Amino acid sequence: MIELNTLKKMMKEVRENKDFLDSVSPNQFKSKQVLIKHVEDLQLVDQNSRIVIFGGWYGSILIPAFKYVDKITLIDKDPKAISIAKHRIFDEYKNVEFISDDVFSSFRDQYKETDLFINTSCEHMKPMKQWGPAPEYKNPWWNRVKPAYFAFQSNNMYDIPTHINCVSSIEEFKYQLPEKAEVMIEDRIRDERGTRFLLIGKLWRD
Repeated sequence: MIELNTLKKMMKEVRENKDFLDSVSPNQFKSKQVLIKHVEDLQLVDQNSRIVIFGGWYGSILIPAFKYVDKITLIDKDPKAISIAKHRIFDEYKNVEFISDDVFSSFRDQYKETDLFINTSCEHMKPMKQWGPAPEYKNPWWNRVKPAYFAFQSNNMYDIPTHINCVSSIEEFKYQLPEKAEVMIEDRIRDERGTRFLLIGKLWRD
């Protein structure tokens, strides 16, 4: 549930910022609500959990949904989106840390104690199994974090210019998972533009 004061801030931003309006579009809302429901049904997080959101944009839907956890770290390489989210939308959310950066640029201490990694922007970046420094495949950063859950989304919307890593099927998406990922949930969310693919599971390590 979004607090009234936060909702007012969002409505003001919607009137002034088309990009923010896109972040709360019906398609964005639908796809993220499916993810949220699966995470809650599986009871993957609670008030003591720490969540990292890769490519989180404004966090418009996910931050209010998981506001009850201990800590949320949202990372996005768009400094304008991060600034708006931090200073104009979620300035009263003291348990949220906003970072403007490429998630592939550096390993952060926050990752070490993360309980749930969320990435609903997999189509915008290299496969998650390559997360780490070049050469990515040799020593991925997943080997440096504790066993944690993941919730990843990609899609087959190849016609959008910023989509550099679309997939055509859920099986192709599974191939992009880290080596020791165990899939617990797979789902498909369809809209007029295409299909979003959702994978939720557990990340293990040696």
